[in-house]
Amino acid sequence: MKSHMRYCILPLVFAASWGHAASPDPSLLGCWRAAKIVLTTQDGSKAEDTTGRCTLRFTEDQLESTCRTSSGTATTTYRYEVVRSQVYAATMASSTFRTEMVGSTREYTYTVQGDQLRTVTAPAAAPIEAPRVETEALRAPCP
Repeated sequence: MKSHMRYCILPLVFAASWGHAASPDPSLLGCWRAAKIVLTTQDGSKAEDTTGRCTLRFTEDQLESTCRTSSGTATTTYRYEVVRSQVYAATMASSTFRTEMVGSTREYTYTVQGDQLRTVTAPAAAPIEAPRVETEALRAPCP
């Protein structure tokens, strides 16, 4: 009887662990041009960018953010996974300008409506102070 129970429970354990594995949200995949980015620092000051100079590229497990600046191009790469409905966790893997944040993870809530993506995050926990980031982006062709 114990042998029979083991054969019944084993598939359930595999199914349960497989069911918890995050899978990419197909609505995120592809490229997005940021139409509006609002950074709110911990002291409440805000900076807004509506230049459209930043793009996001979501693949199955990687997110790349690229922004053209007056001094060149800034690129940050993240490993990400959808952790709950409409929430992804992004861990910074590399950056050409915020190297002190490499390895940090932040959660973003997101909504995709047609060709529009909106993401929002709260400030990161200490010791790294990071601003709240709100992004409104439009689907764009990938380069």
